[in-house]
Amino acid sequence: MSLVSLTFGGEKRYNVSPHIAISTPAGRIEEKIARGGEGRALVKKACRFYGQENVYIVAEVIEGLLGEGMKAFLEDRQLRVVEIESKYGSSAKKGMTVGIMLSGASEEELSGKTLRFSSS
Repeated sequence: MSLVSLTFGGEKRYNVSPHIAISTPAGRIEEKIARGGEGRALVKKACRFYGQENVYIVAEVIEGLLGEGMKAFLEDRQLRVVEIESKYGSSAKKGMTVGIMLSGASEEELSGKTLRFSSS
């Protein structure tokens, strides 16, 4: 018996019922965001990679949810969210540390600040 057959079950095909819904943590967060989720994140570190225009930040989600397609606000200015990276892919919930690529601000402006995120 090989490791592949032990891991993947020897390519057995199981009947999947249309009545079974598979729920994942990332899927539940994305559903909440689609219904009008909001969140806030505290910027712990901000830096600009060599040859990149965007700023990469490491932040902790202190309230609500974050996900793809949300708008970021620094005080009264809107920033463009290029990408979000977290344990759950492109969405995160309170208490998680995330990596966010932003456009529209410098690393000096973002360091130590709290960003507000909105899906609307």
